[in-house]
Formats: sequence, structure tokens, C-alpha cells
Amino acid sequence: MNRNVRYLQLAGVQLVAIAVTILVCVFTATGQHADQAAMVATTASTNPVLRLAQHASANYILIVAALTMILSIVAAVVRRRYAEAVAASVLFVGASVVTQVLKNEVIARPDLASGWGAYGNSLPSGHATIAIAAACAALFASPTRMKWVLAPVLVVWTTVAGMGVIAAGWHRPSDVVTASLVVGFWCTIAALLVAAARRRSGHTAPVLTAAQRRLRGVAPVLIVGAAITAVALCASYASGSGRTLATAVLTAATISATVLGALAVSGGLPSARSRAGSPMPNA
Repeated sequence: MNRNVRYLQLAGVQLVAIAVTILVCVFTATGQHADQAAMVATTASTNPVLRLAQHASANYILIVAALTMILSIVAAVVRRRYAEAVAASVLFVGASVVTQVLKNEVIARPDLASGWGAYGNSLPSGHATIAIAAACAALFASPTRMKWVLAPVLVVWTTVAGMGVIAAGWHRPSDVVTASLVVGFWCTIAALLVAAARRRSGHTAPVLTAAQRRLRGVAPVLIVGAAITAVALCASYASGSGRTLATAVLTAATISATVLGALAVSGGLPSARSRAGSPMPNA
């Protein structure tokens, strides 16, 4: 199968998961109630990890995101990784813009929870989008070896940021999950941009390394996995079996799968270095 088609299919999976999350968590009474209850319980928790996450997200999300984007883009340009720098920028800007449009212009949250904790629509979370998008953009812009160093740090940071905005009472779990899915969608678009740049420049790719082949194989698993954990959260809400701990685990799993998916997708892309007579693989 042509790899571009595969990227589009993965983007479609993310879109379906976004639609399901919005439908269940915003437009059903059961989903609204469970989502609000999970946020209230998280906000009231005295768990020191959650309190630390709340402090970090309240004070450092924008700073860390700005530094991450500036350093990663500059590093990519210095290393003449122009396609990756553009793709990382498109990923970050695209995810941020779509999040704001969905939250402020598209989704109108009805009051289905009998007024309990009702306030204007907050899905997707802008803060979570910024944190996760900056992390994924950095992975696209980074050289292969640096990706492996950054990925564990970025997974921890984005999970802390996502859980922190819930603990602060700024966002419900579904807001953060949807933000992660929006970023995941733009990761596939970024991959398409890099692949297109390779073709336009006339470069041919060297034979993929064993690590690149493994990353190509695991990328769909991680991207689809993020969608599955999001849908699982919706299923628990819809069935009335949602619990705070399970909600936290599924939220963190969605974020982690999205960031690791960015690692796998970007790491599995062919190198820009050309080698005569070696065609770029399509599948």
C-alpha cells in the first residue's frame, strides 16, 4: 500500500475518534456528567503528583512550548532539515488553530447535566494542544538520535501538562483527550509534507535502517492506539462505569501514544540524503 494512503487512513482514524469523543462527551447527558465528575474529583484530589502537575501546567506550559518550538526549529534549520522545520511548524500551528476554531466557533455545548458545573464549551483544551503539539513538532524537527533522547522527557512533560490542566479545574478529561487527537491528526499531515518535499526535491532515499523499519511498523499501532484509548474513555462514560482512576489512565495513555506516535512517524521517514539509483520506497 502506498505510504501516503496509509498516512491519510491514520488521519481518518483520528478524525473518527475526535467525532466520537465530541458526540459522547459533549452531546450526551451521561458523557457530560461523567466528564464533569472526573474533573471535579481530580481537582479535589490531594495527590502530590497531581498538585505538582497542576503547578507545572499553570505556570510553565506556554514557556516550555515556546522554548521547545524555538530551539527545535532553529536546530532543524541550522542542520538544513528544512522540510522537517516546515512540517513541525505546520503541525504546531495547524493543531493550535483547529483547536481554537473547534472550541470557539464550531462546538456549542448544551446543558445536559442539569446545570451541574455547567459552563461554556472548553473542548479541545488549548493549553494541552500547545504542550502536546510542541512536543510532537520537536520530534519531527529533531535528528534521529536526538528523538530517542527527547521522547521519554516529552512523554512525561505532556502527560504532566495534560493532567495538570484537569487538576487545575481548567479542563475536563475529554478536552485533553480531544486535544491529543487533534495533534495526532496533524502529525500525519506533517509526515505527508515531509514525504512530498522529498519527492519534489528529486532526492532518493537510502535503504531504511532496521530502526526506521521498526518505527514504520509501530507507528500505525501507536496512532490507532491513541484513538482506541479515547474511544474507550467514551465507552466508559456512555456505560456509566467511568471511574476517576480509569479516566486518568486512559487520558494519560492517549497523550503518551500520540507523542510516541510522532516519534515513530517522524523516525520512520526516509532520510533527505540521496543515493543514486536507490528509489524512495512507497510502502
